[in-house]
Amino acid sequence: MEFVIVTGLSGAGKSRCINVLEDIGFYCVDNMPPLLIAKFSELLLGTQEQHNKVAIVTDIRGGTKFHTILKTMETMKQEGCNCKILFIDANDDV
Repeated sequence: MEFVIVTGLSGAGKSRCINVLEDIGFYCVDNMPPLLIAKFSELLLGTQEQHNKVAIVTDIRGGTKFHTILKTMETMKQEGCNCKILFIDANDDV
């Protein structure tokens, strides 16, 4: 399963990005708390319904546990997820 974690600065376009990913066939969830990401991927891998491409938006709004995201990604990779981070940024002028 391809799993993209979209994160970045406030106002940079994370929600727009996830909308585009949904348009090209990703199963998407916006604003998921970081602590739920590993459980979410575990549930998806254990279901009969196939989700080959998944994208979620998470960021610091998820609280102080955001710093655990890299460890979460390692766990997900061990379970068979091809996990990537897409960091969205924009200039203040934009």
